Amino acid sequence: MTDLTTLIAKTIRDADRSWFNEDYTKQAAAVLNTLRAKGYEIVPREASAELVTYAVDNMPFGRMKPDDLIRELYATIIGAAKVSR
Repeated sequence: MTDLTTLIAKTIRDADRSWFNEDYTKQAAAVLNTLRAKGYEIVPREASAELVTYAVDNMPFGRMKPDDLIRELYATIIGAAKVSR
């Protein structure tokens, strides 16, 4: 896996090569796009009430192995985070 610090630093360097009046919004957008292209998503540290409600409403039903349940729950929460951005 790529070291995130290095990935972010390289992305910022490549996004804006100006010496003065750097475009920080352009740099931030480039970082977010690069992270998403590498399979990462930025999500809040704590789940909001809306996110919890969404996850409860979209939980898979039926018997599942614990590891399958966690994978499904994780995918549901990340999916909700993508929708809310």
